[in-house]
Amino acid sequence: MEVYFICNNLFENNLSYNNRQDIEQKKMTRPLSIEGEGIAKNIAVLDDFMDVNSIYSSMYASSLASAKYLANRLDKIIIVDEDLNDCKIGTLGSKSLKMVKFMQNHDFNIKLNGGESLEEVGSRMERVVQRILDIEDNKIAVYTHKRALLGYLIRNAQTGYNLDDDLIVEFNDKVIYSEADKDADIVKVTYDRGHNILDIDIIDI
Repeated sequence: MEVYFICNNLFENNLSYNNRQDIEQKKMTRPLSIEGEGIAKNIAVLDDFMDVNSIYSSMYASSLASAKYLANRLDKIIIVDEDLNDCKIGTLGSKSLKMVKFMQNHDFNIKLNGGESLEEVGSRMERVVQRILDIEDNKIAVYTHKRALLGYLIRNAQTGYNLDDDLIVEFNDKVIYSEADKDADIVKVTYDRGHNILDIDIIDI
């Protein structure tokens, strides 16, 4: 059984809000950029996804906008599950997003008021993945988010830090996650019939 976790990281940043919205609302409604739409189209035509059985997505506009191309190609519905949503940041206060990210990458239990730790989002992701595996079979595409995926991976692989003190995640001596900025991340996880992880690979776009 194979699950492809897909994170499209190209968002539209040229936005100005006249009305006050909290950071979670902004993240949830933020659309893909033009480049992000192009990446989503390119992902949808990859040979790896020709025989995908089911497509899942978070509730975020960017995730659904990515999933629609594969759903259209395969003539399948998109199953929306809020448990695939991104890691909740919480109240930043005087902290910056960069600072919070650094703190959480070095202590997986740190969280802000109203937010989630990487450990918590990993637990949430593990529950929804197990639920999907109980229902589905063969090959599944899951459109989610980089921090949510990180939370899942740190619970199922080895973590460490490079010479720049950036978090890296490895499985069977392969780097499967790094903090390097990428247009998109696709991680393929292979499970046995008991839902145990056999292998984790990065798919190049």
